[in-house]
Amino acid sequence: MSGGHGDAGMASAGKMAKLKELLQKSENRICADCSAPDPNWASANIGVFICVKCSGVHRSVGTHISKVMSVTLDKWSDDEIDSMVEVGGNSQANAIYEAFLPEGYRKPHPDSAQEERQKFIKSKYELQEFLEPSLRIVSNHPSDAGKQASNSHSASSKSEIGMVEFIGILNVKVIGGTKLAIRDMSSSDPYVVLTLGQQKAQTSVIKGNLNPVWNEELKLSVPQKYGPLKLQVLDHDMVSK
Repeated sequence: MSGGHGDAGMASAGKMAKLKELLQKSENRICADCSAPDPNWASANIGVFICVKCSGVHRSVGTHISKVMSVTLDKWSDDEIDSMVEVGGNSQANAIYEAFLPEGYRKPHPDSAQEERQKFIKSKYELQEFLEPSLRIVSNHPSDAGKQASNSHSASSKSEIGMVEFIGILNVKVIGGTKLAIRDMSSSDPYVVLTLGQQKAQTSVIKGNLNPVWNEELKLSVPQKYGPLKLQVLDHDMVSK
């Protein structure tokens, strides 16, 4: 079944080769959700490869949560492939979407019942229960959240959880700073905070350095409607803000 995707037209042969190369990585040879072997489906906006059983559940939560495509049957656009390549595959995506998976939690397995599979996938992607709290999207408008919940047939979902379509993951590498302002007696303890919508990500604190080097990569999920990325360089104090 093909499902005409995107306005950018068909992907070039080179782009399709990149997608299939990504699929051949060992981490992507099992389903991101249930570990079934040889997945040939993908969620283009989340950036994971999934099996046919899990793809059915992904479809049921709506395209605003997961845009399901066949690696072999559907026509991909360059942008959709670029999004998959930027995420990097199942391990990278799961490091975000399963960052706070409770200890001892049993993920679905290839032969799990549909109910178990559905509960896990909804918790993982729709309700974002295992996502790092700072990356969770929370709607500022209850009426919007209600409308989104209605669209996904999830009227019982918590209204404070934003049903947001992620169009990708933003990787920001914070390299360093030079000649920063003195905020303590003779130096500063700088760190960087990135803000995108409701999300925040933060570097480590470097003690007593006006020319800090972080070389840290921070990740932010990108909602479909997003404003500017805000960057703040702050000084860390133990006793006050």
